[in-house]
Amino acid sequence: MIIKVPTKYEELTLVIRLYAHEKVNIRIKVLDPNQSNTVFTDRTQIIEGESSFFVRMPVSSNEVLVYIYNEANGNLKNGADKTFELESIDKEPLEKKLDVVDFANPYVRSFVNFATRFCYNAGSLPSGDYVSDDKKFLIKYSTIISDNGVEQNTPARIDISNGVIEISKRQYLDYSIPNRMAILLHEFSHVYLNDNVDDEVEADLNGLLIYLGLGYPRIEAFEVFAKTFDGAPTEQNKIRYDKIVNFIDDFENQKIATI
Repeated sequence: MIIKVPTKYEELTLVIRLYAHEKVNIRIKVLDPNQSNTVFTDRTQIIEGESSFFVRMPVSSNEVLVYIYNEANGNLKNGADKTFELESIDKEPLEKKLDVVDFANPYVRSFVNFATRFCYNAGSLPSGDYVSDDKKFLIKYSTIISDNGVEQNTPARIDISNGVIEISKRQYLDYSIPNRMAILLHEFSHVYLNDNVDDEVEADLNGLLIYLGLGYPRIEAFEVFAKTFDGAPTEQNKIRYDKIVNFIDDFENQKIATI
């Protein structure tokens, strides 16, 4: 089924309540119908009985399309799939924790604004150079990231000598807006927040603190880091992923101290 929901560019949480008559793998996808490759979430979950999906949206469009379907049956017309029922879709306030984000830092303020706009529009932007309004940041939006003509697996990287961020458009097109934001905040953190610019774990956690504080969905952070690490399944990346999971769990349980 496909449901149109007016969101009016608001910050909000969509709460989607379903009832499954049997064990089913449900797919939830929320997208901007008026802009290509602009997805707010795309997730699957096995449910049985009553279940609720919470889609955190720090940014939204004027309206969204919500796709809900049983993966086994595909996206049927509204009411045609008898394996589950849509009970309701409600809009609730977005829970944020802005006190953990150091907005007194002008680089953080500027980059969050720049990254938010870039991540929202990246699905329809042409390759090229994008500069923040205050000229502090440059994103090189490349078709692919390559070294000596060889495509690199990473979706993004930052030059620690000048802060220029390079992004692979080929990979970014498949990412949701929150996926894109998590990756960009990681790269930003290397140069502008880390004590050690080379420390990947420090950049993971510094970026996630901003990401989570702004109210972005947790599941999307898990997803994008897992996808990135799948391409490089090293022991170091396993350690990184475990630290990310623990950090997000601590944030959810309010064990993260404010700045």
